[in-house]
Amino acid sequence: MKNALLFKTSAALLALCAIGGAAWSVKHDHAGSASIAPGPTSASAGASASDSAIFASIPPSAGQSLSDKAIAKWVEAARQNDKDDKAWTNLGDALMQKARETLDLSYYGRAEQAYNKALTLNPHRTDALIGMAWVNSSRHEFEKSTEWANKAIAVDPQSNDAYGLIGDADVEMGNYDAAYTHYQKMLDIRPDTASYSRGAHLLALTGDTRKGVWLMTKAIRTGAPYAENTAWCRAQLALMLYNDGAVLPAEQILSDALKLAPNNYYVLFAMGRVQTAKRNYPAAIKYYQRAVAVVPQHDALVGLGDLYHITGRQADADNEYALVEAVHKLQKANGVRGDWQMAQFDADHDRNLPEALQMVQEEYKTRPNVYVMDTLAWCLYKNGRYAEAKVMSDKATSHKTPEAGFLFHAGMIEAKLGDRIAAEKDLYQALSLNPNFSAIYASVASQTLKQIGSAAPDKQFASAH
Repeated sequence: MKNALLFKTSAALLALCAIGGAAWSVKHDHAGSASIAPGPTSASAGASASDSAIFASIPPSAGQSLSDKAIAKWVEAARQNDKDDKAWTNLGDALMQKARETLDLSYYGRAEQAYNKALTLNPHRTDALIGMAWVNSSRHEFEKSTEWANKAIAVDPQSNDAYGLIGDADVEMGNYDAAYTHYQKMLDIRPDTASYSRGAHLLALTGDTRKGVWLMTKAIRTGAPYAENTAWCRAQLALMLYNDGAVLPAEQILSDALKLAPNNYYVLFAMGRVQTAKRNYPAAIKYYQRAVAVVPQHDALVGLGDLYHITGRQADADNEYALVEAVHKLQKANGVRGDWQMAQFDADHDRNLPEALQMVQEEYKTRPNVYVMDTLAWCLYKNGRYAEAKVMSDKATSHKTPEAGFLFHAGMIEAKLGDRIAAEKDLYQALSLNPNFSAIYASVASQTLKQIGSAAPDKQFASAH
């Protein structure tokens, strides 16, 4: 199926849907607090009460981006004719695009209201059904997303977006063979930025970085209506290369991307990771600071906090870590599912270890993807359950995902179990893939590898971490 996925080469344009993208509207300030900033506007006198509530929930435009203009256009169209299901659907799409650009979770609810209005007027409107699938996918409600996408396919069997959203759910729930099938169907119907980027992500996730890079490059060259869509693809391409150890090519792609999208969160975050890998910590801190100034999202907050920690700025690190917790709480309060990242953060920082294990165990029941499996393995390790950790680590690494962290976790678990040969192999591979894969744990991997090599052959090695 992997090979079949690659030989679809015609191009078309479509706005890119995020793969399992989470977003929230936390404000990052010097005090380290978190809040939501609503921005209601006045509704027209002719609108119904429910319509007025929808219009009032949409913040006033802060700029003149394409998404801002689209929102204004379709708000006006819906006001002029509140029976126009197309206008309501397009408003929902514009609001979802705004969510992508701002990473403001509150836009999901606004888009959902618009799609619901469209479906009240026309229950068989395919793009509104897809919109509901998109909203639920963004909230990580993948069972609901799949249900809505299947409704869209029942109305229009040629709905490539619907197949893409089902594929996204497959990826997040660890059903990779099914994901290949659905992404292939999406490509068959319409090869475009959305289908190319999804296929690229899945190929890289399952160990075929070379073909993943090729297909993501096609996604970029195909283009998309919004600059943010292409910037996201460039950031993902750079991270694919980074994960495969190609740090300098990744840096070049991001340097070019920053010229086109200097304030894109994904590009700034990716450059922060690349500069961390180069041990250029002042530059990495700068890029992470710029990323969290756009929106304080989990990965950038953790990356920034870890750099503060290793450079002796513990008070600043603690502030970022507090925001990590605030973001997670806000995410949960706004209906977005998913705890594995928080569990991994806690395990990495030796915080709330029993709770972290419980969180990821619950998530594994319905989301047994490679990242959840790896996090579960790490949490089991941190809780002293090494044999169980080994079983889960083997599952996580079985898909050959190019993640040095997976190999590091495997090596540390094997070291605890006294399997020196396997531990040495996995730790060496982790450092070979990316010598600076983690600001905190790359040095631990190196130290553990040296200790294994210097230990007596008949001595069981027990790592200190």
